[in-house]
Amino acid sequence: MKNRWLNMLSACVLPPIVGVGVCGGIIHLLKNHDLFRAAAGLPAASASQPRQGRLSETAAEIRAALPMDSTFDLVPPRMPVSEEKTALQRAATSPKRTPTAKSEPAELAVKKAAPKTVRPRVWRPLMDPVTEFWTTLMPRTDALPQAYQAVLNDDPAHLARIIALGLSPHEKTPGGDTPLCAAVRMGRAECVRVLALAGVNLNEPAHEQQPPIVIASLRRNAPVLEALLESGVDPNTRFKTPVQKSVIERCTIKDLRNALESDRGITPLICCAARGDVEGAIALMQAGAKAGVCTTRYHRYPINFAATQGYLFLMRVLLGRDPESEPDTLVTVHLSSQRAWVMKQGRIINSTSVSTGRAGYNTPAGRYVITDKHKSHTSTLYHVAMPWFMRLNCGAIGLHSGYVTGRPASHGCIRLPYEKAKEFFHQVTVGDEVEIVH
Repeated sequence: MKNRWLNMLSACVLPPIVGVGVCGGIIHLLKNHDLFRAAAGLPAASASQPRQGRLSETAAEIRAALPMDSTFDLVPPRMPVSEEKTALQRAATSPKRTPTAKSEPAELAVKKAAPKTVRPRVWRPLMDPVTEFWTTLMPRTDALPQAYQAVLNDDPAHLARIIALGLSPHEKTPGGDTPLCAAVRMGRAECVRVLALAGVNLNEPAHEQQPPIVIASLRRNAPVLEALLESGVDPNTRFKTPVQKSVIERCTIKDLRNALESDRGITPLICCAARGDVEGAIALMQAGAKAGVCTTRYHRYPINFAATQGYLFLMRVLLGRDPESEPDTLVTVHLSSQRAWVMKQGRIINSTSVSTGRAGYNTPAGRYVITDKHKSHTSTLYHVAMPWFMRLNCGAIGLHSGYVTGRPASHGCIRLPYEKAKEFFHQVTVGDEVEIVH
């Protein structure tokens, strides 16, 4: 029984073991045989070569035969420079042949003769859209002066630093803009102060062809105006004529835009008055701007521009009233009852009957400021005397002495009895307000 089990085990196990051993021996012999090397495309092994040399050569040949994606060589093989020059010279000095269907250019032949280089894979970082924009699509600003770039960045500390290191604050951009005008235009008051201390020309125009203080008056930025005025800029500087169309188009106030087109001698204070810039007007007047300086063609004053827009508070400032004070006197005209009265600190101190504008010449209701007073005045429209005249908003109507019927009878003005007109004249001052109500 025991012999029977041994015979069965030998019949099942021994044949596979013997087969594996025989196959391994055959493969080993074939690997070193020239027939196997020829079938694999490898040169025949030389018996005289050392075993280690043959193995390294075989490894190099196999590595060269691998696909490009499988190599990790950092330096690709290249034809020596001397051999490359020799091949090019040989191709250049060889006799020229008429090109045929089988002929090739000399350069192509040299390229084919040169060993093929295997380019290694190059690792490239991913780029997000923002990075790509700033590194490739964003226009370079190398052409901008460094002082100008510091102004764009609103960095007065850096601006002062680079000027101290010797960089010029006077250099213009390729488009003709100056760092000072850029600072004024963008409201960089501290940069304006740094440039003023650096000695730049505070009146040099940029591409607008207008002085910097004029540019500042077209924008609501009192600190910039103050910085220029503190540095000694004349607050009564006028616009240069003609004004560029691009400057006029940026003006949104129709009255001022028309003046820039057709009038002459506009001042920064006129700009602030037309735009309702109370802070700018105050800064200019504190520095010496004159409210009595008018345009040179149509002779319009700053208060005329403020009155056109109905800026009551600004009119009061232009008339010399303290901007911190509130008016304590108010004249009220009641159209329905044909009555008028003066209130001082909330208390009525005088009243009278009046005659306002008749049909077709209605006295317009609204809020006004007494802009000027005249004891003796003659109407330029109707050529009649108007004693104790108190003009409203630089316009054609006002309060004055006249014939009072107790009903509407005038051409738009408010008529008062002579004695009452005289009393009202002495109880109110220029800058006081008048309200006309129904």
